[in-house]
Amino acid sequence: MAEFSLGPDFERFQRDMQEQMGDLTKMKEAIEAAVGRGEAADGRVVAEYRSEGGLTRLDLDPRAMRLSSAELSEEIRTAVNAAAQDFQKKAREASTSMFNVPDDPSKGMDPAKALASLDKIANGFAGQMRTLAHELGVQQQRAKEAMDNYKGPGSPNGPR
Repeated sequence: MAEFSLGPDFERFQRDMQEQMGDLTKMKEAIEAAVGRGEAADGRVVAEYRSEGGLTRLDLDPRAMRLSSAELSEEIRTAVNAAAQDFQKKAREASTSMFNVPDDPSKGMDPAKALASLDKIANGFAGQMRTLAHELGVQQQRAKEAMDNYKGPGSPNGPR
């Protein structure tokens, strides 16, 4: 009996998709593990920011409580904003290789390059799905022909 195979194109597609999913998983894990940290008031106000939960930690040294409420409020905003920016930097670093984001944040992310990367992935997927659909059609036709040509006991074409 012949071994059933969807062909080398499908096997290549499967390997490519596993690799891409692995890359996406690594990027997701790196972003989830990233912790942005910000300080203000000479280190007396410390904030941490994560993908899950946003602001996850805010430490106020007792000396920070000596500030006026307006000053303390401003120092807290400064620390939280610094933590959020630090987190964004770390998230950008995690996605640099996948979406061709420049290492220099002042250059910003090139949306065209990011979209081109996504388009490349999507087009590769669509092409492989067309190949898979074609190969499945070929295998279905082969199975139909095999059934039509079957000459075993009880078959319409076989001995009785």
